[in-house]
Amino acid sequence: MSYSGPPYQSGPPPANDSNTLSIVGIVLGTIAFIFCPPGFGIAGIICGVVAKSKQERLAPTAIGVSIAGLVLGTVLGVLVFRGMYGG
Repeated sequence: MSYSGPPYQSGPPPANDSNTLSIVGIVLGTIAFIFCPPGFGIAGIICGVVAKSKQERLAPTAIGVSIAGLVLGTVLGVLVFRGMYGG
């Protein structure tokens, strides 16, 4: 007599309950808006992408905020630099 268990069902892995990397990415993206956009912006994007690979719920928000912080922080820096040095 053979035992037949329930059929094996393959599906997507469950979403990660932790949002730690996503929150770190959001914070880094926010800091990038005011202070050192290339450094903090790129670090925030990396945290967001890693969080997305771990299927964290807030990962797309972290990526968006980091990209916005990088772009807007760079534009703000250029405008402030031009205003200070008249270039």
